[in-house]
Amino acid sequence: MAEKFSKFRDPGTGIQVFLAPVVAPSSSSSSVASILLPLFAVLGVVRAVVGGVCWGLYLGFRWKGFLRVVLFALGFVRLAVDEVSSSNKRQGVVASAVGVGGKGKGKVELVLANHSSWIDLLVLSYLYPGIQFIVPVIEEVTTGPSTSTPEGVKKRGTPKANAMSANTRIVPPTTTTTTPTILGYTILTLPSALPFIGNLPPTRTLLPSTTTIHPTLDSVLTTTPSPLAFFPELVTSNNRALLHITSLPSHPPTTARCHLTTLKYSPPTQTSITSVYTVAKPTGSILSHLAQILFLSSPVRGVSVKHTEVGMVEGEGWGEQVVGTMSNMARLKQTSIDWWSKREFLTMVRARSKRA
Repeated sequence: MAEKFSKFRDPGTGIQVFLAPVVAPSSSSSSVASILLPLFAVLGVVRAVVGGVCWGLYLGFRWKGFLRVVLFALGFVRLAVDEVSSSNKRQGVVASAVGVGGKGKGKVELVLANHSSWIDLLVLSYLYPGIQFIVPVIEEVTTGPSTSTPEGVKKRGTPKANAMSANTRIVPPTTTTTTPTILGYTILTLPSALPFIGNLPPTRTLLPSTTTIHPTLDSVLTTTPSPLAFFPELVTSNNRALLHITSLPSHPPTTARCHLTTLKYSPPTQTSITSVYTVAKPTGSILSHLAQILFLSSPVRGVSVKHTEVGMVEGEGWGEQVVGTMSNMARLKQTSIDWWSKREFLTMVRARSKRA
């Protein structure tokens, strides 16, 4: 499969940012997994019942304790936040990222995070009670040939010699679709944001007619006192690297206290599928992934969560500095693959699924 999507491999790192991590098959490990599968299925029933009840209670009462049980049922037994200073030196572990160091004196809490799964939203909603999600709204796009590099986008470089194997075929990404225009940004609650995970950002027609679209990120920050989360990558990547981020402003927002939270999931094993969710299928995709986590995987999985404040970063290039800090904190390599490349990737995946 990886070879089929080689055009989406970043030349500089050799990483295919839209392909979810997989485990190399092993006969001995597969035998162990087959033996444990019935146990996982039985435990999965208990996990599904407990998690489902608490999810319903969370939607009704919005108490973070219910959401913590949901995350526990998904396998995240330990969920502490590793506090990191601006110099990337570890300071300690805290129970919640909200209010670390005191409130922001009337400023809204803005959380910037890397994005690779629908689970990201659950974790952030637990860490920042009451959080809502800033989601870009894009225009409808039509397929059309293009051979030029979009203005403002860096050309992809030559692959590093030590990043690729001798047998790896590199096909530089080509632009075969019109770059979607971001019309603005809207605020969605957790249940409203989940259906769009794994896809491109929503278009205007996919949102309720009453949805308010704000022209800029700054204008969104003045509309609610609730904490707000924004994923600068705009779409999900595979938790191994960052997409080329151009959505952040060059100066820090003046109306927000900015947090940077990174999430790095444990790699998949023979007894546990990946927590990463990069591609949404037409129907029931998140539920399918959820079922695999509950019934076909180990009841324990991990995620490394790190937090720092970035409001102290001043001057030009603030967005680039945030991306660099995010890359260093989570050890995610920066790539030159743009978020809109995912449209062609999704088209290829769905066409391949239909043929299968």
